[in-house]
Amino acid sequence: MLLTSFSELVSYMAVKDHTIPNILAHIVLRTLSPLDATSAYLSHLKEDGILESVGAFGMGNISNPAYTKPISLKDKFPLTDSVRNGNAVWVNSLPNWPKDYPALKNLAYDTGEKTYISFPIEKCGTPIAAIGLFSKSVLIQTVEIDAFLRAIANLLSLTIYPVSDLDNSVEKSRKLMPARVLEPLENLLDERQLVILGYMSQGRTNADIAKLFTLSESTIRQQSIKIFAALKCQGRQQAAQIFRDNQALLRDYAS
Repeated sequence: MLLTSFSELVSYMAVKDHTIPNILAHIVLRTLSPLDATSAYLSHLKEDGILESVGAFGMGNISNPAYTKPISLKDKFPLTDSVRNGNAVWVNSLPNWPKDYPALKNLAYDTGEKTYISFPIEKCGTPIAAIGLFSKSVLIQTVEIDAFLRAIANLLSLTIYPVSDLDNSVEKSRKLMPARVLEPLENLLDERQLVILGYMSQGRTNADIAKLFTLSESTIRQQSIKIFAALKCQGRQQAAQIFRDNQALLRDYAS
């Protein structure tokens, strides 16, 4: 069902000149209908480190101005966390927000959804925008849904933010993203795990890596699970992307 919904979105996006609210309406009403989506908004990362809404669909009269107002990357919100970390952020305890987000404690909430998900849109491995999504159901985070949302983000990256329209904004966005470098991978992983992660980023399988280390494939698999847990990611693809992003950002900040 998710694959069918995504294929339909690809066909829809192939027709140009859609407005952002219309795109969000299609995503909510058609693409994400299996997830009981009710509303969504898209925020673009500006040069000054502010996430500013550029379109919304289905937001309540009170929720719309409350949740789509400009916010700084320095502030603690699910949307800013997803941009800083490059991963989806899930909250399925609405109307109560986690204590991790004190700024949301008294924020207006009037539409009765149960789950909120924010996920980044990236260009060249750098977040340039993010989507905030509400669902009327209590959704449990799974690898399949995470991959589905990432596919949607990648499609929007290609269609809404083509390289020709971005000029130097990707490079400018990278300058706003020190958070991934402030926590070096060396602080999260031991030496062997760093090497394994490097091999993962090259597309090598557990069997390939096991041969290089003259270890069992089971041992490499166990190390991989520890790597995913340390990086708070869902699997090899996300872990490899985190490694590549950190390497790129380190080069940028060293230059």
